[in-house]
This record gives sequence, structure tokens and C-alpha cells, in this order.
Amino acid sequence: MAEPILTTERLVFRPFAADDFGLLARLHQDAQVGRYFGGVWSDAQVAETLARFVAEQAARGHSKWAVFTRDGAFAGRAGVSFWPPTGELELGYALLPAFWGGGLATEAARAVAAWTFANTAATHLIGFTDLANRGSQRVLEKIGMVRQPDTDLGKGLSAVYRLDRPLTEKRLK
Repeated sequence: MAEPILTTERLVFRPFAADDFGLLARLHQDAQVGRYFGGVWSDAQVAETLARFVAEQAARGHSKWAVFTRDGAFAGRAGVSFWPPTGELELGYALLPAFWGGGLATEAARAVAAWTFANTAATHLIGFTDLANRGSQRVLEKIGMVRQPDTDLGKGLSAVYRLDRPLTEKRLK
């Protein structure tokens, strides 16, 4: 496994590599995951997304990362990506259903937000979920994100959240 970018009590995060198609496909071709991501992704969608994650990591030093449990099981993805429509950084995550309900999404989201504020000049993060995905909305609220007006992001209305940089985390420039 490549050198981790981030670790938590139970998780290890590393950048996706070009040969991680199988991992991302396992995640986004799962019907339960697809329920909140516009359906099960085609191989072409997985390949396009993987290429974008790899390119963004190389260009920006962050993207969505592969997430593993400490014992090496692939759990999903989490990280921050540039959101082109607004130019903001978007915190996002998706875990395989076997890893739902145990607090791992909250642990991942909290760690990614802290890493982002410690390693970038971002003044805030955004996040969004399917309106029906109450579990994901609870995760964003648990890490301190504040609900904004629901917005159409191109696939119908989404619940949109914002997290401002903590005052204690202001970067000096």
C-alpha cells in the first residue's frame, strides 16, 4: 500500500492509484451505495472518476482518497475535491455498506476536515448529500457542518452543508 496521507484510530487514507479501478468499482457498483449516487456506476464512470482523483491528487495534493480499516480492508473513499461550479473544496465520502452504522463515516469526515484546514488555505468546506440520505446528513451535522438552502446541483435538489475554518485554525499568511 502507498504511504498513508492520514490515519485515524480505525482508518488509513491513501491516494487512489491508476490501478485502483477494482476498489472504486466495488464501491460505486454496489446497489446500496448507488442509491445515493445517482445509481450504480458504469465502468466508464468509475474509470473517469478514478482518473480525476489521481490527477487532482497530483495537481493539488488532495482529492478523494481510498480508505482502509487498520487491518487493511477496503472500506470506501473520503477526502476533499475541487468543486468546479463554485471553486470551493467539497468534503465527500462513501463507504461500503458493511462499514455503515459504526461511526466510520463520521470519523473519516472529521479527520478529512481537520487535515484540510491544517494543510490548505481553505476558509471553509462544503458538503452535500441526497435529500433522502439522512445518515449522511447526520454525519455532516456531527462534524459541525451547517445546513444551507437545498440546491439543485444538476441531479435534483441536494442537502448542502458548510463548515467554516475554526478560529483556532486560521492560517497566517
